Amino acid sequence: MHSGAIIFVHSSLRSLGYVAGGADAVVDALLDTLGPAGTLVVPAFTFAHGSKADPVFDMARDPSEMGQITEATRRRPEARRSCHLLHSVAALGQHAPELTANHGPSAWAADGPFWKLRELGGHILLLGVPYLCCTFFHLIEQMVQVPYRRWVEQKARARAVDGREHPLPVHAFTPRPEFPGNDFNKFGILLEKRGCVRKGAVGNAVARLFNASTALELGIAQYRKDPLLFVRCGSHPTPLEDCVSSRDLRAETCVVDPFHIYRGTAL
Repeated sequence: MHSGAIIFVHSSLRSLGYVAGGADAVVDALLDTLGPAGTLVVPAFTFAHGSKADPVFDMARDPSEMGQITEATRRRPEARRSCHLLHSVAALGQHAPELTANHGPSAWAADGPFWKLRELGGHILLLGVPYLCCTFFHLIEQMVQVPYRRWVEQKARARAVDGREHPLPVHAFTPRPEFPGNDFNKFGILLEKRGCVRKGAVGNAVARLFNASTALELGIAQYRKDPLLFVRCGSHPTPLEDCVSSRDLRAETCVVDPFHIYRGTAL
């Protein structure tokens, strides 16, 4: 990771160990590393809206459900956020307006931030979390139109800062009922074997950094050879050697020492 880079970060605060200053200190450290020309992007997903009969996405007030580092990013006064019922992103830095300006009905379409991340030469950083968390891989699934997902439409509304509401259609590429679940760790291990991933430690967290465009191209090529590339084939996802498993896949961590996961904080 270097000054001027565009980094999409999936993270676990507690994987780092104790951090003086908490999530805000981590955000500050990332921004310092990226410099004034860099851009920090995080998922600010709001999955709770998916189960509501008449959901309303409040861009200014809905908290991120993706951990404390993402919420600390979203709450910064200068942060920008894309408008999507379930898969909004928050960004800070030079390319934040460009990355968040458009986010159409489909979360992974070419008009949204995930494709824009690829266009701008962005990287993905997994900070203390496994590849299972890497939602960018859904972009590959949508591009190749995997048969285990289907298109579902949902009506919703978005609430602006001034309180006014407008329609927010959602066109989601969702799993079919019989789908056993994703196993993105399989593809992540392949990326590592191909030398596409830089791996190191940040505190107690294992950090993995790779180029979004490289992952996209390799993912499409490998899917043509193995249509089950992203699918869980057993009762559990493929384990990573440094992953601490959890019943809640969103709570799994990748750490140097499992005994130094900070127990005093949530994800």
